[in-house]
Amino acid sequence: MTGQEPLDWKRFVADFHATRTGVAEAVLSRALAGDHTPYRWLARAVSADARTVVDLASGSGAVSRELAQPGRTVVGIDLSADELALAAERGPGPWVRGDALRLPFRDGSVDVVTSSMGLVVVTPLHELLAEVTRVLRPGGVLAAIAPALRPLRPTDLRVLTRIGGRLRATPQFPGPVEVAGFKRTLTDAGLTRVEDKRERYHFTVRSREDAALMLSSLYLPGTRRSRVEAAVEYLEDRLRRRELVEVAIPMRRVVAIK
Repeated sequence: MTGQEPLDWKRFVADFHATRTGVAEAVLSRALAGDHTPYRWLARAVSADARTVVDLASGSGAVSRELAQPGRTVVGIDLSADELALAAERGPGPWVRGDALRLPFRDGSVDVVTSSMGLVVVTPLHELLAEVTRVLRPGGVLAAIAPALRPLRPTDLRVLTRIGGRLRATPQFPGPVEVAGFKRTLTDAGLTRVEDKRERYHFTVRSREDAALMLSSLYLPGTRRSRVEAAVEYLEDRLRRRELVEVAIPMRRVVAIK
């Protein structure tokens, strides 16, 4: 955004989820690595013994539904009324509209905090982690997934580079991806990292509609519609020659204990 007014991320994110409600789930629920999606990967980090789980930046409720089981309460919390309304249509909740930096839970009252994408969307990160630590009981767990820079295959890099060339941009987030010194950031918040893994997921594009869906899920502030259309046309052209195209989505899973 050099030479322009600083981006108002809070407004951008609010507008994005009001106009593209459920788009993140629509893409990530179809992103696969073997037999699982990123949502299932995150859910697998949560112990079956966890009874109270808070899902931060819960969106349309995909992670909350993955975590649901008898005897467990999963509370989804998000700032977007539109995402929460969609979540309420798809699952029983409870769903809470609220700020992840001011969680409406008592100190030490939560077994597990989960989040899909929250670590790169909710800022500042150190305040988010401090709030997570506050609500977790001693021995409680933070489990989160976020975009990563790897792993990627050579063919992935070619596809992603050509998409980026058409967009003349790359996806952005309010917070940094692959935070430098993240282990120290967790430690400063009172959390101990016990896992930091990466996984390559892929979204299979089988039609022009799939291409448009995938691109509509990206945070691309300032990118003109014509650039997005050029990227869709690139994927559509590859479909005409190859039947299907895989777009890689590398993800990172972090687990930390209080």
